[in-house]
Amino acid sequence: MKVRIAGLHASDKKPVVGDEVVIRGYVQRYDDKRKMWIPIRTRVWVDVDGINYGVVYSNPDGSFEFRYSSGVKGKKRVEFKAEGCKREIEIEFVGEEEKRRVNRIGTIVVAILILLLILLYLIMVLV
Repeated sequence: MKVRIAGLHASDKKPVVGDEVVIRGYVQRYDDKRKMWIPIRTRVWVDVDGINYGVVYSNPDGSFEFRYSSGVKGKKRVEFKAEGCKREIEIEFVGEEEKRRVNRIGTIVVAILILLLILLYLIMVLV
């Protein structure tokens, strides 16, 4: 039986130290007869930096959720294992100042993209 963990994503890939991050995903098994992936309800083991952190259970729709918080800066490798398959995601906990800087850079990039789109529109209209 082929099983996979899919759709793994975090509420924030760079949370501030002390903030809680929610990691979600879903578990599926492949049905050879129907030729499709079907959600399953099962146990999902969670390891953080190679240390067993506990077990979460997937819902009937295959989805699961894990909440985690770290008191120290740095990258954390969160690994999920279910019935012979595993997937991991990396979360980097940062300080408040670093988070503000990342957000500021993101805002500047979005503003520049909007200005470029307006400029392109004006060029297209005037030509």
